[in-house]
Amino acid sequence: MKNIYIMSDLHGQDKAFFQMLEKIKFSSQDFLFIIGDVGDRGPNGIMLLQYIMKQDNMCLLMGNHEEMMLEAVEDEDDDKGYMSNWMFNGGAATLEGLKKLSEQEREECLEYVRNLPLYQKIVMNETTYLLVHAGIIPTEDKKNLEHAKVTKDELLWTRYEFLQSDMIMPYCIIFGHTPTPALPRYAKGLSIENQMRCKEGKMIHWRNRIAIDCGAGFGKKLGCLRLNDMLEFYIRIKN
Repeated sequence: MKNIYIMSDLHGQDKAFFQMLEKIKFSSQDFLFIIGDVGDRGPNGIMLLQYIMKQDNMCLLMGNHEEMMLEAVEDEDDDKGYMSNWMFNGGAATLEGLKKLSEQEREECLEYVRNLPLYQKIVMNETTYLLVHAGIIPTEDKKNLEHAKVTKDELLWTRYEFLQSDMIMPYCIIFGHTPTPALPRYAKGLSIENQMRCKEGKMIHWRNRIAIDCGAGFGKKLGCLRLNDMLEFYIRIKN
């Protein structure tokens, strides 16, 4: 593989996604990890999902929005309120995209999402990285990833307990879920420089964590990190 890239929280922003692929000169020799939330909020989540699932050199991890979609479409009677929760969190365009698919295409998409991994471990330049949508709550028993006991809710939804923890894990956690422009509300220990980067919608590196959701779902930026040399790329969302 030539280069390994990481993106997160595309949120249906197909134009920005394909502009990013052009910007980084993404080739068949490269590999891209997308750490959750391909759909919702933006216009073309299902189109992006169909594209990604056909690529041999792209890997999508589960995000909380993928989970909300599955819960909503699989709860036919909506007796648990999953559909209303999904709609409240921007699922309308994704639902419309699903409805336009044939029954076979729809089932292929849903089956693909059902089988998405919750996290991915990567070793690059002698550093171990944990790719995960929301994060992992730092505890002593999770320092060894091979034997860590984590819950799905933690990996897809955690925020305060992860972002405010003083504990520095022996691996670098690359995550999305919390847009960096909003990070100062939740994170503890951000330097003045990092707070300024948050205002600019850039990626944030602190306490062996890297936040890469730059707010594409809220009209800010789509970010992409090249793991080989930690170079950052950005595309501003234009609606």
